Amino acid sequence: MYTFKLKMNNATQLELPLDNLIQKSENNNTLSQSIFFLHGFGSNMHDLFALSTYFPGDWTCISLEATVSISFGGWAWAELDFNNMLELPKPEQIYKHRTKIIQSIKISIQKLKLDSSQIYLVGFSQGASMSLFCGLTRPEMFHGIASLCGYIELNDFSKEINKDKVNELNLFIGNGTEDNVVPISLGRITKTNLERVGVQPIYQEYPAGHSISNDCLQDMLKWFKGLSSF
Repeated sequence: MYTFKLKMNNATQLELPLDNLIQKSENNNTLSQSIFFLHGFGSNMHDLFALSTYFPGDWTCISLEATVSISFGGWAWAELDFNNMLELPKPEQIYKHRTKIIQSIKISIQKLKLDSSQIYLVGFSQGASMSLFCGLTRPEMFHGIASLCGYIELNDFSKEINKDKVNELNLFIGNGTEDNVVPISLGRITKTNLERVGVQPIYQEYPAGHSISNDCLQDMLKWFKGLSSF
């Protein structure tokens, strides 16, 4: 597992529908490219914010925090049934969070001078599933989505997929073959289902567990460089 060094010196916050941590662009003269991080089940906004250290200083990095409280601590985008990972006990929770995520992005575009054509989502675990859900149903808002150690079941919301725009969505998917939380079979099913609706993701597997391996991190950063002025 790759160890991230968290730098909080320049972190700020903004009044948004979701709690957040922000690393603003160092360049105030132009619209900035931006990346929004969605943490995993039981984690918080501090987790993926560490990834902001790998992005150029003229990017704006924003980590959002979910609102469903977990009994053992941390936050979730939706409650889970670990005996049936393909069905959510309360699916309305992801719809409420999608609304809050989209609203948070729109407000950030205005208040932080973001380039609306260069918005990215990066999610880990349940945050990856949430990122895919947002990207498939609102693809016009995103230039790219990176899903790390996540999966998505399309049957429950297939009618909401924006089939006119979804084939333009850039997707990076990285899953671990040794993952005992999100089995690699779910990653492979996700890839197949995405291809069926017209999405051609960059799909990678790594000999890793439920974590962001160094190889996965480096592949994702290369993917970003191919899509943007990185």
